[in-house]
This record gives sequence, C-alpha cells and structure tokens, in this order.
Amino acid sequence: MKTRFNLVHWTTIVGLLGIVVSILGAYCGWILFPTMVHKKVEENVVIADGSEQYKRFVKLPQPLTFKVYIFNVTNAHKIQQGAIPIVEEIGPYVYKQYRRKKVKHFSRDGSKITYVQDQLYLFDEEASAPYTESDQIVALNMHMNSVLQISENDPGLSLLLVHLNANIKAVFNDPRSMFVTTTVREYLFDGVRFCINPNGIAKAICNQIKESGSKTIRELNDGSLAFSFFNHKNGSGHDVYEVHTGKGDASRVLEIQKLDDSHNLQVWLNNTDGETSMCNQINGTDASSYPPFRQRGDSMYIFSADICRSVQLFYQSDIQYQGIPGFRYSIGENFINDIGPEHDNECFCVDKLANVIKRKNGCLYAGALDLTTCLDAPVILTLPHMLGASNEYRKMIRGLKPDAKKHQTFVDVQMLTGTPLQGGKRVQFNMFLKSINRITITENLTTVLMPAIWVEEGIQLNNEMVAFFKKKLINSLKTLNIVHWASLCGGIGVALICLMYYVVYRRKPIEEAPLK
Repeated sequence: MKTRFNLVHWTTIVGLLGIVVSILGAYCGWILFPTMVHKKVEENVVIADGSEQYKRFVKLPQPLTFKVYIFNVTNAHKIQQGAIPIVEEIGPYVYKQYRRKKVKHFSRDGSKITYVQDQLYLFDEEASAPYTESDQIVALNMHMNSVLQISENDPGLSLLLVHLNANIKAVFNDPRSMFVTTTVREYLFDGVRFCINPNGIAKAICNQIKESGSKTIRELNDGSLAFSFFNHKNGSGHDVYEVHTGKGDASRVLEIQKLDDSHNLQVWLNNTDGETSMCNQINGTDASSYPPFRQRGDSMYIFSADICRSVQLFYQSDIQYQGIPGFRYSIGENFINDIGPEHDNECFCVDKLANVIKRKNGCLYAGALDLTTCLDAPVILTLPHMLGASNEYRKMIRGLKPDAKKHQTFVDVQMLTGTPLQGGKRVQFNMFLKSINRITITENLTTVLMPAIWVEEGIQLNNEMVAFFKKKLINSLKTLNIVHWASLCGGIGVALICLMYYVVYRRKPIEEAPLK
C-alpha cells in the first residue's frame, strides 16, 4: 500500500509539472517569443548610422532586375496611310539596376535621413539572350511626336507648328513616317539623334526644344540633340529624398517624408479650395523595402517618381518563396482603371491633350493615365499590353496580348521584416498618334493610343540572400516554434498520462494484507 501511495504521489507531482511546462510553453509561444521577435525585428530594421541595416540601406545587397519590352511596328508605311497599327513585342532586354544612396544627413533626433540616389544600369547579356542591344527596331518616334503635340496643345506655340512643318526634315532627319528605325541601345540609353547641323529657323526650333528641359532629351558634344528613354536615370541622381528611419516607430521605416524638400507634389490638380489633393500626396516607400509587421488583409503604399504618384497595394494571399513565408500584394482598380469624378480622384484628369480619345469630362477612358504634367511630354500610362484598359484603346491596336499573370504588378513581402522576396512594377508607356493640323506627315493618321515600350522593375531574392535570410530569421523562428509546441504538447501529454494513471489506480481495489 505504501508503494502504491508513492506511485500516486509522484504521478500527481509529475502531472502538475507537465501542466506547468505546458503553461510555460503557451506563455513563451504566444507572448514571450513574439515579443522577443518583434523587438529583435525592430532593432534590425531601424536605420541607425553604422548599423548593418544602414549598410543595406546605402547599397542594396543585390541589384534589381530591369526588363524592357519593345513594341516593334510591322506596318509603319500603311499606318501613315491611315491603317490600324500592328505591333510585335520583342524582349525582354534585361538590365541589372544597381542602386547606391549618397546620404546627406540625419535629422537631430535620428528619425529622418536625407539622401540622393544614384542608379547604374548594366545590360545582362545572358538573361537577355537571344536579344542584344544592337537589335534593329521600328518604334514610335517619341521625340518628334512629343514636340508636335506640345506645339499643338500650347496656343502660344501655334506659329511654331507652321515653321515645324516647313523644317521637319532639317529638325528630325528627313522622317518618312511617325516611326524611327534605330537600335535598342539608342532607343533606351544612347539616344536617337536629331537636330544635326540645323540652320536658320530649324536651328531656332532646335534651341527651343533644348530649352524645354525635357529629361529624355539631352545635348551631345557635337551640338546635336538625342532622345532616349532612360539615359537620365543612368548615373547620378538629382531628387532629394527624406525618409523615416524607423526610430520611435518601426512601422514607418523608409516611409517618404519629403521629396525635394516638399511634403507634396505639384504635378496633378489640387482641390478647388486650394488644399493639396490626394493625387499630389506622397505616401509609402520607394518599393526597395516595405514596413515590417504586415497583417493579412491590410494595404500599403509605394511612391514611384517615374510616374509622379503614390500607388496602393492590397493584400492578395499567403505565399512561400523558397521556404520563406510571405504575403502577396497587388495593385487595385484605383491605380488606373477607376479614375474620374465618380471615383473622387478627378485630380488625375489633367486634360492636357486635344483631339484624342477621351471622355466628355476630359478624363481618359479606364486603364489609361495622362502623364503630361509629370513628364513634360504627352505620355500615357497603361498596364502592359493595355491590360484592363477600355476597348476604346485596345480595339485600335493589333498584336496586343494582355495576360494578368505576365502583366499585373505584384510584390511578395516577408511579413515580419517587410523584405521584398520577389515581384515588380509593370507599366507601359504610350502616346497618342493622330493627325495634327498644319503638319503634313500626320494628315492621314488614324487616332490611336500607340504603345512604345513596357517595363518591369523588380527583384527576385537570390540564393545567397535567401540563405542569409533563413539563417538570420527563419531558422530561429522555426526553433522557437519547435520549443513552443514541444513544451506545450509535451507538458499536456505528460499531464494527461499522469491523470489517466491516477484515475486507473484510484479505481483499482486495495488488496488487504493477509492476517498472521
């Protein structure tokens, strides 16, 4: 009987210990460990001078991937006679985009950091194969079309149109159509030359083009001008950013506070009362990283200086990237589909273009955004292949093949740290092609929204960074998770076994010792 009493006694003690262990497991797994992880993440994402995060902030650990797809025009001669354009996508032409920030200073309290960002684009031959930068293309003559439309839309330049028509050969190298035959390298970076040795009025026109200050047009050493899409982005940056370091509030890390010493843009229309409109507000990060501690169902903003606006990203689903859990975010209908007074964002309807395909209220149809006031050129933004755009635009172009999987903007983010795992911004640049009064070369054109190029700027975490991320975070989280569930389940299991043992022995009759 004494032996039995001891067994029951120890069973009770071990059972109680099991309960204590399970309670500790629950406490650690649901309170202590999350608090520890949250604090550790905060320490690692805050940008402090000399920290590891500061080094990653100044120089991204790996280059971004910049892919360019060009719409090659296959019936340029027939378009001049009024035919609908036929285009063929060629690419991708892949570039490695290296970013390095030149830090100017921290704020006194350390919560802000001011910098200028340099970018370098290097052609990736292996990733681009079989395409090369020397490939010949027939593409929209962006600079000539831009100059002609700007002159048409500005009443003060109406006289210039007359002189342009008479001098178009001298200014734009004797064009035969609204398209130019060039190489990929020239179209994107080196520049398509024009205004080569002009004289008289042609020289005056070229001087006016040069003084217009367009970022995509620059003067070469021989005095000629050159148009290129991205040369102005390749090299030293000029925009001055002030962003939050996360000090005091880690959820705001890398949130843009000012651009060129201003809290807002002066690009889009403002409210009638003079207050800054939602279109001119600067929200979010620059998309190189995101705020930590993401939650399912939330949204976040990125700001893109290339299109002069903030873009809202919405939670879509949980994902796994090479064993790293994360959330997928994507743009919503409020990016370029739902624009106009009925959506309370008519501030995007700048209505700068005459005689184009647009609604009566001056807004473009769904899926198109006028970037004229952003780029100082009549450029129209859509999603690649005009994905989701109104049939008013898509029906006028042949060769477009919109595909949501290929052409939708998305990003996969590690939810704890805000680190981007993969994804990218995907947008297309277009211009209206149309007949312009007094310009002979345009007189037979059918009005269409003409695609030029589409780009994808993004990241795919490489194997080295995946290994680093797993070592620093994921493996630690797995270890803590194992400890949590092992102690919780182990403690409960021991307690249950002891309880069963106790119940069984309580029900078993006590054997009486024989009388001597």
